[in-house]
Amino acid sequence: MLKKRVRLKTEELRLVNEILKTLTRYGELNRIFDKILQIFYSFWSIEAGFIALKESPEGRLRVHTAFGFLPSELERAIYSKGEGITGLTYQLGIPLYATEDELLNKTGLLQRLKGKKLVFFTAPIKVGDKVIGVLGLFLDEREVPYEVEKVLETLSVIGLILGTFIELKAKDELPINLTEEFLKNLSLGGELEGEYLFSLPSPAFRNILRLIDAVKNLPFPLLLVGEAGVGKSVLAKFIHLLSERKKKPFAVLDPREIPAGELEEKLLSAWEKSRGGTLLVKHLQTLPLEVQRLLLNLAKGPTRIMATCPAEPLEFYREGKLLPSLYRSFAVLKIEVPPLRERKEDIPPLVNFIFAKYRSGWNLETKISPEVVKLFEENPPRDNITGIERIVQRLLLIFGKKEVITLKDVELAAPELSGRERVEDLAFTGEKKFTHLLEEEEKRKIIEALERTNYVKSRAAKLLGYTLRQLDYRLKKYGIEVKKRK
Repeated sequence: MLKKRVRLKTEELRLVNEILKTLTRYGELNRIFDKILQIFYSFWSIEAGFIALKESPEGRLRVHTAFGFLPSELERAIYSKGEGITGLTYQLGIPLYATEDELLNKTGLLQRLKGKKLVFFTAPIKVGDKVIGVLGLFLDEREVPYEVEKVLETLSVIGLILGTFIELKAKDELPINLTEEFLKNLSLGGELEGEYLFSLPSPAFRNILRLIDAVKNLPFPLLLVGEAGVGKSVLAKFIHLLSERKKKPFAVLDPREIPAGELEEKLLSAWEKSRGGTLLVKHLQTLPLEVQRLLLNLAKGPTRIMATCPAEPLEFYREGKLLPSLYRSFAVLKIEVPPLRERKEDIPPLVNFIFAKYRSGWNLETKISPEVVKLFEENPPRDNITGIERIVQRLLLIFGKKEVITLKDVELAAPELSGRERVEDLAFTGEKKFTHLLEEEEKRKIIEALERTNYVKSRAAKLLGYTLRQLDYRLKKYGIEVKKRK
């Protein structure tokens, strides 16, 4: 019994010590809170968690940072005093524990994680006797680390530490206008893919957000520059939704997907479709020069033109792939999105979010070890966020029935992540074969979700962790027919 008590105390101290180190290591609250939730994932294998703070001195609680939630779920995560277990903790200032059947389920998380027996722990974040926020953690009943009372006691201590830290930091913490605006508009989750990008902690990405805030309402053409997979198209949609044009249409044109003879017609159609809103032209350098002249004229109209380029546009101008007048027009307002290898702090939250999204959508129980997350951070895929998603899918497809995905699993199924070349004689090697397996599994999951939701696409998309647009794309891709509701 004594050994057990010592072990428990040691684990608690390690947890608290890791959190204290995080508070002193990082600068911005977003980054600090994200790291803290990752620590809880590493120590306690939490299914989801959040840190919510008061909007104003007497205001409601709003989630500041979250782990394991979809953006569409977080948009409902606003609590008044006494509302649900979170609201009770806010009102009473005491830690609480509740089983699944006692929960309000305001976010809808429980429905998405149906089949798991979840328990919910909360702790007040206090400054003296005043509650300024709430820490909330969802755990699988089987993963609760020790006695409930001990968990609550530990969380109470951490809540006090966080409250004291926030108070001390308040004088130095400058609010990031854009982040605040985004958090107030999480309802964009139904319209925007990749919303989780905007809670990334790196200084480089924070600077991008500040720049977006400055240019979002300008009427001039805007160019987004960055390698494949860094999220340029998502950023463009985000700028549109934050701007004064948000109620107007947003349209996308990708010249690579259109025969050269049809480009002019398709461009005019997309421009007309997005009139008064925003038109995004992907891979600007692939647009034929004669069509670039048309785009330049269209940019003078009521629709804002945005474009993406995989590299510095000056290179394409020198190669003769961009008209001088078009280059000068788009070179004025430019946002460069660094690759993940230049902002490695962003990788752990991306990996954890993407892993949680597919694990939930595919109804799997496996976890990813912190060592594997660290490996992603040390050796980010060349295709950035797209690469993370591709490798996570592959790992879940092959090892989704295991309890934990480990470094050995990565060495076997994704040797490129550890800096090794793919071994050709493995039974399941070859990118084409992996892709085929992934597509077959995804198709099966989509059909299963449609059947479970009586072919209501919005519900099926939510169950899978997709946006409705993502689901529609996959239905078309796989030729899946949506049957009439029974």
